[in-house]
Amino acid sequence: MSRLIEQMRHANPFGPRQSESLSATIIRNISIVLVLSLVLSGLITYWQAANKVETEVSAALSIAERTVRKVVQEIAHDDDPRMQLVRLVRVFDGNRHVKATFVEPEPIGARISSFVAPAEELPEWFYSLIARPPEVIRIPLPEGLTTYGMIELEAEQRGEVGEVWDDFLLKLAILFGFCALVSILIYITLRRALEPLPKLSAAFEQLGGGDYGVRVAEGGPTELAKLCAGFNEMAGRLGHMERRNQQLNDQLATVQEEERADLARDLHDEVSPFLFAVDVDASSIRQMVENDQTAPDALTARVESIRDAVTHMKKHVKSILGRLRPAVHLELGLANAIETLVASWQLRNPDVAFNVDVTDRSYGQKLDAVIHGIVREAISNALKHGAPTEIDVAVHDAKENVSVLVRDDGGGLKPASLSSGFGLIAMRERVTALGGTVEVGNRDDRAGVIVDVRLPIRESFAALDGSADTREST
Repeated sequence: MSRLIEQMRHANPFGPRQSESLSATIIRNISIVLVLSLVLSGLITYWQAANKVETEVSAALSIAERTVRKVVQEIAHDDDPRMQLVRLVRVFDGNRHVKATFVEPEPIGARISSFVAPAEELPEWFYSLIARPPEVIRIPLPEGLTTYGMIELEAEQRGEVGEVWDDFLLKLAILFGFCALVSILIYITLRRALEPLPKLSAAFEQLGGGDYGVRVAEGGPTELAKLCAGFNEMAGRLGHMERRNQQLNDQLATVQEEERADLARDLHDEVSPFLFAVDVDASSIRQMVENDQTAPDALTARVESIRDAVTHMKKHVKSILGRLRPAVHLELGLANAIETLVASWQLRNPDVAFNVDVTDRSYGQKLDAVIHGIVREAISNALKHGAPTEIDVAVHDAKENVSVLVRDDGGGLKPASLSSGFGLIAMRERVTALGGTVEVGNRDDRAGVIVDVRLPIRESFAALDGSADTREST
């Protein structure tokens, strides 16, 4: 059923066609209606013209026949009937509808005909189309005149068809003039009425591209003016929502950073002292055991286990602190921060080769912090899950975006890990909130994983950073 409806829609000659403007569709449909009107008017004109010619010719022949029959009855008593018959024929000289002919009998066989009034020139195709088949009425003479022959009356249609031709040309000129005037008026009206539509269409494209400051002039017909006003209001609301979302994203990023700092401070202030105390106690136990030679060897082993565990926990807590609150300050620049981050990983993983190519440009504290976090998370995942021997880190400008690319030659990712890893999920959420894109997958050229992030560069980041710094200073 849906296919049939679709075929009927495409078969509709008045429906819009693909890649056809609204004004072109309206003008095409009106042109079709005008052409159909011309064809219908032509058919009606032809029918009326044919009936008119037939009526006029039939009436003229009928009147001429009655006149001739009446006159020949009177001629029968005349002294010179032949002369009167010739005069009767001459009466029809100049007649536009009937041609009279006096036909004498054989062996003379003379034919004396009346002169037909000259008719204007007209196309033969038109004459053949309108004229009826030739009709000849033969009127025998009454008794006493039969030896003189007969009278023939023949319908002459050129004069009448000429009148129809003149009338046809006049009507055709009026119709063409009317259609041309209507087409011009419709074209001018549509052009002025639909003038806002191209601008509105272009404005929608700009709006879809993220330009919420675009506006259109509110003009044209009432409906289009309301549509333009509604578009301007919608663009204003979308722009306000975009700014509001950006503010919320920045506030969210600030809250996350504050939570990370609070968590790092709690670990440092609460957990580390207890670990230090455990370490001190374990050392004291060891000294007491060493002073007392009678202490069992098992106690010494336990003490060593405690110390090893505490040492491991201290390293682990230190690693967590480094990831939650990096020791590197972004005030020194994004490139310096990433190089310091890579250097710290290099010390712990000397067998891994790091290739760093980071631009010297700063994108504002907020965006620099996001880029730094992406690089940190990507390197951490590569070293934790992939066992790579080489990691490439690149940060460059890409038109209106900043490109962050981290590649390794490790074992790659399993399909399930692309949607279940908490680090990747957090990365996607953070980048999406800033209007960017994230692509994480296995490399095509060799084994390993590639993390490709694109973040939009907005001037608002620097302004927000400046306002944040002002609030902190106050």
